[in-house]
Amino acid sequence: MKYLIFLQSILFACLGVFLLYYTFNKTNFVEIATVIKQGNHWVMIPVLFVSVLVYYARVKRWQLLFETIHMKAPANYLFAALGIGYLVNFAVPRLGEITRALILKRTHQFPLNTTLSTIIFERTIDTLCLVIILIIAFFLEWLYKGNILTHFVKYADIFTANKLLLILLFLIVLIAGYLVILKFNSKMAIWMKELVQTFFKLTAIKHKTLFFGETIAIWLGFYLMTYLWFFMFAESISLSAYQAFQVMVLGVVARSLPIQAGSAGAYHFVVSQSLLLFGVSLLTGNALAIVIHGFQTILTLVFGFCAYIWLFFKNRQYV
Repeated sequence: MKYLIFLQSILFACLGVFLLYYTFNKTNFVEIATVIKQGNHWVMIPVLFVSVLVYYARVKRWQLLFETIHMKAPANYLFAALGIGYLVNFAVPRLGEITRALILKRTHQFPLNTTLSTIIFERTIDTLCLVIILIIAFFLEWLYKGNILTHFVKYADIFTANKLLLILLFLIVLIAGYLVILKFNSKMAIWMKELVQTFFKLTAIKHKTLFFGETIAIWLGFYLMTYLWFFMFAESISLSAYQAFQVMVLGVVARSLPIQAGSAGAYHFVVSQSLLLFGVSLLTGNALAIVIHGFQTILTLVFGFCAYIWLFFKNRQYV
C-alpha cells in the first residue's frame, strides 16, 4: 500500500513539473513581473476577505458534523487543524486529512476513526458538488456554444488510462487489506466498522439548511476567488461572469489532482490555456495563473504556520 502511494506521489510530481515546464518554457518572467507590477493590487483585499470567509465556512460546516454525532469541537481548534492540514497537503497531498484527525485526537481525544468519518463525509459532499458544477458548466458551454471544457477533454484522455489503472490497483489493495483485517485483526475490523457506522450517522445532519448553506458559501467563495482576480488586469477585466465560472471549474478540477504544492503546474496550465481561448494573451494569462495560485499558496503557508505556532503554545504537550 505504501509503495502504491509513493509511486502515485512520484508520478503526479513528475506530471506537475512537466506541466510547469510546458506552461512557462517560452515565458519571459521579466515581462510577467512587469504585468503583475502594473496590475490593480487593491483586488487582493476582497480576495483575502473571501478566502478567510471560506476557511470560516469550512470550520463551521465541520463543526456541524461533530454536533450531529454529539461531540463538541471548538472552532479555534478546528481552524488550527484545518490550517495545518492544508499545509501538510501542500507538501504531501491527502496526508493533511490524516493530520487533521491526529491533531484532534491529541488535543481532545477524539477517536481517529470518528474524525476521519467526518472528513470523508466532507470530501464526499464536495465531490458531489463538483459533479453537479461540472454538469452545470457543460450545460452552460452548450448554451453559450463554447468549447473551453471540450478543449481540455483531449488532455484528460492522455492520463485517463494510467489514472484508471492506479484507481483499480488501489481498490484491489484496499479490498484485499480489508479482508485480511477482518480475518486476522479483530481490533482493526471493529475500528473500520465504527468508521463506516459514523459515516452513515452523519447523513442525519443537524441543521441541514445551515450545512448546505455553508457548502454553497464555500463554492461561491471558490468562484469569487477566481472572478475577483480578473479585475487586476485591463486585459481580463472585460471577461464575463460565465467565463470566470468556466475557469473556476477547470481550476478546481486541476486542484483536485494530488500534485504537490497545491497542484502547481496543472493549475497554471488550465488557467493560462483557458484564458488564451477566451482571447486573453498568454502573457496576461500566465500572470493571472501565477497571481491566483501564488496568493492562495501564501495564505496556505501563513495560515498553516500560524495555526501550528498557536497550537504549539496552546498545547505544547500535544505537538
